[in-house]
Amino acid sequence: MTAPLRIDAVYDFLCPWCHVGKRHLALALEAEGRRPDALPIEVRWHQFMLYPHFDRAGHDFLGFFREKYGETLRVPMWDRIRAVAEPIGIHFAFEKMTRGPASIDGHRLVRWAEAQRPGISGDLIEEIARSFFEEAKVIDTDFLVGIASRHGFDGAAARAHINSDADLEAPFRETEAWRARGVTSMPTYILTLPGGRQQVIQETSVEAFARAFDTARRLAA
Repeated sequence: MTAPLRIDAVYDFLCPWCHVGKRHLALALEAEGRRPDALPIEVRWHQFMLYPHFDRAGHDFLGFFREKYGETLRVPMWDRIRAVAEPIGIHFAFEKMTRGPASIDGHRLVRWAEAQRPGISGDLIEEIARSFFEEAKVIDTDFLVGIASRHGFDGAAARAHINSDADLEAPFRETEAWRARGVTSMPTYILTLPGGRQQVIQETSVEAFARAFDTARRLAA
């Protein structure tokens, strides 16, 4: 297999299943890398806004869940996510989360950073999602600037970008482009297999990715 197996990963920071799916993929890639016949794999991260109407200043996280799902569904939903997440080392802190962000400025920061250092998106996405979902941190401008600085970017430049209107429409355009392709739920992983065939994974697991890698291996043989 000469060309790498391409994975287009469509995500949103506000989606807890995206955080879980990213860990599933990371574990599957780690296992694949230990194989003597490991595939070359390229992951490209793409932005999607599940709630594009959210104000950039953020929202009451618990209030949003109560309004959207009601008390009878909220806690069972969290329990269901935790049942999948905890065995892979993710510990959600839903009850401690106060302020939910609009994901647009996180997406804009990742887009800005990726333009300067291709390949950095995955690390930034991981830290933003982990900080929000597992550490209950408020994802505001100061937080995003701190992440940029920790990853070697100029903090003042990051703050200026976030506070500007640069790329403000880009996450909306990318979201609409994915919706036009039929993507409406998160996460969505689109694997382009040898021969151009595509496989879509939305209900993620380490095993689901491993099976897809095995399929790609057979098609490439």
